[in-house]
Amino acid sequence: MKLEAKQIRQELSQGVAWPVYWIYGPERLQIRELVALLRNTVVGENAWAEEKLDGASVVAQDVIAAAQSVPFGGGLRFLVVRDAHLIREPDALAELFGARAKREDLPFVCVLLSKDLDARRKFSKQLIEKAAVVECGNIPEQQRETWIHYLAGTLGLEARALPIDALVRAEPWSLEWVESELLKWALAEEVESGLGNQVLVGAAAPGMGSEKFIDAFLVRRSLPEALQAVETLGRKPEEALPLLGLLSWNVRMLALLVARSRAVKLPPFLQDKLMRALRVWNLEELQELQSALSTLDFGIKQTPQEPMALWGVLIQQFCRN
Repeated sequence: MKLEAKQIRQELSQGVAWPVYWIYGPERLQIRELVALLRNTVVGENAWAEEKLDGASVVAQDVIAAAQSVPFGGGLRFLVVRDAHLIREPDALAELFGARAKREDLPFVCVLLSKDLDARRKFSKQLIEKAAVVECGNIPEQQRETWIHYLAGTLGLEARALPIDALVRAEPWSLEWVESELLKWALAEEVESGLGNQVLVGAAAPGMGSEKFIDAFLVRRSLPEALQAVETLGRKPEEALPLLGLLSWNVRMLALLVARSRAVKLPPFLQDKLMRALRVWNLEELQELQSALSTLDFGIKQTPQEPMALWGVLIQQFCRN
């Protein structure tokens, strides 16, 4: 059945879910939010219940076996398959299809993420008839302002202070791009309001041990301290991404200070923090780090790799013993 994201949210609020979701389209942020909502509603904090697969490297029987396996400690299995359009022999997935039901009556919830849905295929017709199919398509221009207000609210920004018209009319346009621009605005607002020290220590990302992590990673480059601190922030992509944005901003500021390419106006206390970090970084290392952060961002958002492993690789690459 073709459904809209808001219908999925309504069903989940009523304790109802589908065994199989096929979610597709170009709006990756909307897809990411929907997957996070499904995860939190279906299995909550039970990390053992979730498994991730890459559609490019599996056949349908692999997906079926993973969905029907019992997670450690029992309960409902939550399976996420990226690039589901690349699954080989997809017709066999019909074995997993079923009607929506109360969450506690389902043995598994399988979320298939795809770039598209080819309506001409027999398999696609079965999906539409017997599974939940959700398109996260391009946002129409008349809906852009509503989304900008929503995203601004999630970052604690006053929408009336934003260049709404410019954000609405920019091209190419996507929710991810808007979120990135709003995050930059939020960071700049913190600096100008005298809260710039919180940008460096990561206080804008609550509940993640971000102050401890950024101090260990960016200021001291301590391998054991950074690895210990990452335990509290690497497990949930939807929580780690804001910290990744803050870390990237600080790295850009450090690179500008090293290169002296232009004046960087910062409050004295933030300037002091950055200068402490500069003692352990040079321009070449910062440029390598910027590239590595882009790779980390892609890995968390677009691959089935474990976020903890990705953060660990970054730390071991740039921190000292």
